[in-house]
Amino acid sequence: MKHKTQPFNGGKTLLSVALLAATVSLPAHAHKSQVTLIEMGDLHGTLVPHAAIMKNPDGSEYASASAGGLARLKTVVDGIRSDNPEAVLLSTGDLTHGSAEAMFTLGDAMMVPMNAFGIDVYTPGNWDFGYGGAVFRNRFTSFGPKPTIPGNLRTMTSYVSCDDVPEIAGLTDAASGYSCTEITNTAPYPTPAGMGVIKANFDTVALNLYNAAPLPESLQGKPVLPAYKMLERDGVQIAVIGITASIVPQQADAFNIGFRFSQGVEELPGIIAEVKGLGAELIVVQSELGLPQNIKIAQHFEDIDVMYSAHTHEVTLGALVVHDNKVIRTTPGAKLSHDARKLLRKGGAIVVETNRDMYVGRLDLDISGGKVSGFDWEAIPVDESVAEDAAMLELVAAMEEDFIAGEDGEVIRHTFRPGGFMPPALNGLQLVDDLDTVVGYSDTLLLRHHVLEDTLNNFLADAILSVTNSVPDVRNVPCWENGVDISMANGFRFGNAVLAGGEITLRDLYTWFPIAPAVNIADFSGASIEGSLETILGAVFNRNAFMQRGGWYVGLANMEQKVDLRNRPFGSSGGRVVETMIGGQPLDPGKRYVFASCYGHGNALDEVCRTGGGAHHKFFQLSDPDNYASEITLAEPVNTVGIITGATVKQVAPDNYLHPVHALRRYLDSLPNNTVTEAQFGVGQGRVVTVDSTTAGNPAESESVQIGQPGNTPDVTFVQPPFGAGPTFFSGNIGEDD
Repeated sequence: MKHKTQPFNGGKTLLSVALLAATVSLPAHAHKSQVTLIEMGDLHGTLVPHAAIMKNPDGSEYASASAGGLARLKTVVDGIRSDNPEAVLLSTGDLTHGSAEAMFTLGDAMMVPMNAFGIDVYTPGNWDFGYGGAVFRNRFTSFGPKPTIPGNLRTMTSYVSCDDVPEIAGLTDAASGYSCTEITNTAPYPTPAGMGVIKANFDTVALNLYNAAPLPESLQGKPVLPAYKMLERDGVQIAVIGITASIVPQQADAFNIGFRFSQGVEELPGIIAEVKGLGAELIVVQSELGLPQNIKIAQHFEDIDVMYSAHTHEVTLGALVVHDNKVIRTTPGAKLSHDARKLLRKGGAIVVETNRDMYVGRLDLDISGGKVSGFDWEAIPVDESVAEDAAMLELVAAMEEDFIAGEDGEVIRHTFRPGGFMPPALNGLQLVDDLDTVVGYSDTLLLRHHVLEDTLNNFLADAILSVTNSVPDVRNVPCWENGVDISMANGFRFGNAVLAGGEITLRDLYTWFPIAPAVNIADFSGASIEGSLETILGAVFNRNAFMQRGGWYVGLANMEQKVDLRNRPFGSSGGRVVETMIGGQPLDPGKRYVFASCYGHGNALDEVCRTGGGAHHKFFQLSDPDNYASEITLAEPVNTVGIITGATVKQVAPDNYLHPVHALRRYLDSLPNNTVTEAQFGVGQGRVVTVDSTTAGNPAESESVQIGQPGNTPDVTFVQPPFGAGPTFFSGNIGEDD
């Protein structure tokens, strides 16, 4: 707005007028402030370095033989803090899950070092609920009920206690301010001393998580966590609002007991108004909904300044500036473009995401007049060029000690007891080997690196098919005389990479299956199988971002598919799948197929790997739970009805159930030289092929064309197009691009 020139007021100099104006009319933040946000997300229980495929600023890739690890993360975080001691450390998503160390201690081995980072605000991810409500509440909540840790889970929570935390100068000693707490005195049924979970010593926020049955009615519908935290940096009032994952009810049923989740969209206007009423000038939302949903939210809430995204494991090498239906990708290291600055002035938001422990995000925000006037963003690679912090290295080593063979060659036994598994027998999954045991080799990259098909998932699916099909008991079941027809591997986003020519360790196997499912088997109609695969494709590629679930497509064994993602689904097509072949023959919707994969403890007994409607459900069990190579037989379910009653989860799988890691080790032993090869498992076999179903003969199309890349994504380096794939009008837009 232009101001009119005022006439000279006799006796007052122009300087005195200017000084008077400066003293009486300057807004509180006419001076510039800078706020630095440090962002690390989806760490997935990863304590130590691992191989990785990293990205250069231009999007090209390079292999790192030793990336990540908490000691390197600490170096990067401390380096940013040395530049700006007031930097805010944020973390979002899947902290306590993703490794053997996390799984066998219910996250305690990860919490001990994470409590030494000085996190300012955390928002949990979907896998943080993976050990059940009692563990989650005792670890992350600041108010509300703290249930006793169930007897079967105490086996795992007892492996690490606060007494096991070494005193390290400047990190865990009294002078550092480090604290370790286990809640063990909850009435009327206290958790025994030393068997509580390690509590987070940082604030945890989420506006979309509520209490639900079987909690008392007086608690139902009330928040489980605070919605936000207020901070002040360089005179700027900052509100950090949390949104946790909304997909937990779609995962294993045991994760969801006592909780209700929303998308967070309905709550945001009221919470934003509340924090603005408290003086918030910078509003940061950290969300585990995933990049597609987070872009949409940031586009439509002008008061959001920064959207820190997690869950989808993408890396925004250049930050995204979004407003209304516009998304602009900034160029790393370059000045903001005119269009990006224009979006910021209009109320646009900055959207950023990092991937596991391989990157730390640094966002430097220029604040002028209470508004973001500019920013610098860097996704800092945490590769072998980063030195390991010595103190954190010592603390991590203390957590790793029980998982590595001692001087006598022995490893401390670890047992995972899922729902219903109780003492005194040593039942459940047993870990009796050093995690660094070499179990195989690979001549090709093993990494979940593609949204549709990848070599790792092909190997995992084939391993389960081969091992289960070799069990003689299978063919003794009526209608199963021909053995196992198919298997699948879940489309998880997490897991370590094994580089071409590299060794596969037991640690790697557990990062690929860092949950404790039982390998199971049932028979399904062809219609059920294809319907399940259609549902999964929809969850990955839905044009409505809020209908996307997260996770990529499953690995297929003894199956091939042609799918059309650009033109389908459409009226007469029914779905995205054009053709499914099983054993080289077209899928018969009415035929029963024998399907072996994995079962989430506590789920209904008609499920195998996200496919429902199965019959004759059985489990595989080892004759010796300490020996992955011992005889495998079939076993009936321990319980079949009333599996979850209130907060009680009954045992379903047998005591010595076969775990996917057992199957992977057996399969590696059967391969020539224990080696995974590109020739056998590479994507060139075409287990999933994208085609154009509108053209006679369904000609194959390249994946980049078929799923809408690059036209349907702001960044072609993303693994998954955030706006889905298929006809544009399914996104609600007619005749418009995203």
